[in-house]
Amino acid sequence: MVLVLTLLLLAFAGWAAPQATCWEEDGIRWCAALDGAQLRLGRVTAAGIEDAGPVPAEGITTIAASTGLLGARGKSLLRLDLPAKRWAEIGTLPAPILQLLPGEGGAMVLTGTAEQPVPDQSAVWWVQWTPVFAVTRVEAIGDNDHPWQLWWATVDGEQRLAAATHRATYYARFPHHCMFLYAWKDGKATPCWLGSRLSRPYREAAHADLRADGRTRLIALEETRDGGLGLSVYTPAQFGYTSEWRTESLPGLERIAARGTIVICTGNDDAGNARTWILQVKADGYELVPLPETPPSLNAVTALDATSIAGWWEGAWHIFTAP
Repeated sequence: MVLVLTLLLLAFAGWAAPQATCWEEDGIRWCAALDGAQLRLGRVTAAGIEDAGPVPAEGITTIAASTGLLGARGKSLLRLDLPAKRWAEIGTLPAPILQLLPGEGGAMVLTGTAEQPVPDQSAVWWVQWTPVFAVTRVEAIGDNDHPWQLWWATVDGEQRLAAATHRATYYARFPHHCMFLYAWKDGKATPCWLGSRLSRPYREAAHADLRADGRTRLIALEETRDGGLGLSVYTPAQFGYTSEWRTESLPGLERIAARGTIVICTGNDDAGNARTWILQVKADGYELVPLPETPPSLNAVTALDATSIAGWWEGAWHIFTAP
């Protein structure tokens, strides 16, 4: 099935940190999703996801899988005590936590005030909690960069920290969305590629190993000349990225996110109904394929495995398999 969309005037809604994730603990695969003031737990079985009940989660705004489940409440970094079904504080950050990005030996943490279109006074920190809690500012991402989203990416076989920033650059002397890449080694970030615009101004982006070839592609939701939004896929090159595939305007398209190796888009169909699409890999490019059901938001879903996404809404766990 091919994507059919209608013209829609888009208001930029802003990116929101994930509120669902899956992880392994004590030999069991678990899923978790924020649902108001509760965290819903699910135990993954051969038959699907078995509801494991709620955990109080008042004030928690985002979660992420590490060695266990991490959560953020204001400036506090938390970890879930799964057997006791309660949260324990690991430590505090200098400012409210907006995003958690676990990595080897710790986690990248984005802090700031949740303003739109980008956070105010945002900063990136490397946080470790073993053997002791330690917070270190990632100095390569400065105050003038205004970071608003983080990913891990693989370029030329090496791990990179990718940061969506919002600033003026030499080639575009007004604040705009940029994509920056940093080498990450021994607790230090070194700039590798400080991209200004992509081939077109972008609204949102995602990083995913779409073709399972060990190369993290950059997928961007970009402005087109007619005022609409289209998709582009970029493949990593020795320096930055090169264009692999792109569309012209796809009226109705609104948001994009990656969950594992799966890229998800949301928007509206020709009748104005909310829809969700998966970016499907084809031999000669890609295609947006609709899913039978639409989650309430992209931050409500997570990767269950390499081919499935899952989430909790309307009082139940939902699972979708990518076409």
